[in-house]
Amino acid sequence: MAKSNQIAVGVVGLGRIGWSHHVQELVKKPAYKIVACVDLLEDRRKEAEQLTGCKTFATPAEFFKSGLAELAIICTRNSDHCPHTLAALKAGMDVVVEKPMATSVAEADKMIAAARKAKRLLTIHQNRRIRDDAKFVRETMDSGILGKVFWIRQSAQTFFRRNDWQQLKKYGGGYLNNNGAHAVDNAIQLLDSPVADVWGDLKHTVTAGDADDWVKVVLRGKNGRVVEVEQSYACAFPPAQWLVCGTHGTMQIVKKEGPGNKQEAQIKFFDPKKVTPIKIVDAAPAGRKYGNDDKLPWQEKAVPAVPADNGPDYYDSLAASIRKGRRLLITPESVREQIRVMDAIRKCCGWKA
Repeated sequence: MAKSNQIAVGVVGLGRIGWSHHVQELVKKPAYKIVACVDLLEDRRKEAEQLTGCKTFATPAEFFKSGLAELAIICTRNSDHCPHTLAALKAGMDVVVEKPMATSVAEADKMIAAARKAKRLLTIHQNRRIRDDAKFVRETMDSGILGKVFWIRQSAQTFFRRNDWQQLKKYGGGYLNNNGAHAVDNAIQLLDSPVADVWGDLKHTVTAGDADDWVKVVLRGKNGRVVEVEQSYACAFPPAQWLVCGTHGTMQIVKKEGPGNKQEAQIKFFDPKKVTPIKIVDAAPAGRKYGNDDKLPWQEKAVPAVPADNGPDYYDSLAASIRKGRRLLITPESVREQIRVMDAIRKCCGWKA
């Protein structure tokens, strides 16, 4: 198809994510024009037609043959991400694929190879890499207020007896492939080092179906930093969403009460320049007294977990990559490492996908 100034888009899959994170966002972006939408359900297709005026299809195959779009957004079930991405690339389209990129590193490699062969762009909607909380954690670490950060824990816990397709292995469901794909991606980015060691465990506890609903991951970087991920549908007392520990302080990020997803960062820290050095006492303590009278000049503050830098925008950045040749914000190679780590987590606990 001949390229116009607007990027012609086809959205494949109009479920919750396809509709709210893609269709409803793209209609606000003048750089894009939704020309096609795909879904098995007629009521969803009619809704898309009414909102965007696009042509709709009942199956991805019909859309891939149509030649209407230059960019395909794949929002189908996890198990379909690889075959649908390969078909879109073969049809000559650039591709955005929802997370998880793939259900195995072998699939991810096929997708990357296909994009190179077709000379098309392939990127993944790892939007939480640029979400406020992850960016705020990065800014706080880089500020040095916590000293040398050695341990990070990211937690997402609730008690929810979920019973939709995301809890079925046959569709690539499970917590690790769902929200875990974001959390593991964040963990890899925050290591600031290649992954040296992976440990993980997956369980099926309270949900319907047969996929994992409890996830524990520990990553250690070659630099020694440890990042943990804890996520489940089986915890009624959720801990802080983020815990970041450094040699000069600690930060936790908690969800504030009320509407929306407002988060508060609570930081306790001290200025190392105002601390008297301590020395080890290599002798039996007088009066059998252990410890010392060390008093640290603690400071505390609570602030909204909102980064100073409010960019970049995922779709604005992608438009610049498509039209101006700028480097992709989310490269498939960076997400391949996430898929490799997730494969290692499954192998570690003997979990059959």
